[in-house]
Amino acid sequence: MSDPTPEAEPPFHLFLDLDEVPMTAHALRLFISDEAHEPDIRRLGREVLAALERQPDEQGVLTLTLASQQMKITHSALRLLLNDLQREQAGEKEILHRILEKLPDEHTMRAIELD
Repeated sequence: MSDPTPEAEPPFHLFLDLDEVPMTAHALRLFISDEAHEPDIRRLGREVLAALERQPDEQGVLTLTLASQQMKITHSALRLLLNDLQREQAGEKEILHRILEKLPDEHTMRAIELD
């Protein structure tokens, strides 16, 4: 006999170095302000921002445990900030690329629904 309740989706673990935490927070704050009319997006973004305030481990790595929707919001925020940066902001772009490389690919992100 099979269990009729669906299995919970396992969380995604995003490991951020110390210099990646402020950039991720900045991207999320900008994304939340751009999406002020979407309460679900604001809520998800605030949840990730709250997790970014925790202390990193002994190696200086902050582990974020993200549900799929939180992961999608984080990815979207980082991608939008990356697209908005100018050529002279190469250092910030490099940090954003490093963070985005730690997340699943674009196709995986598109498949996640926020509804």
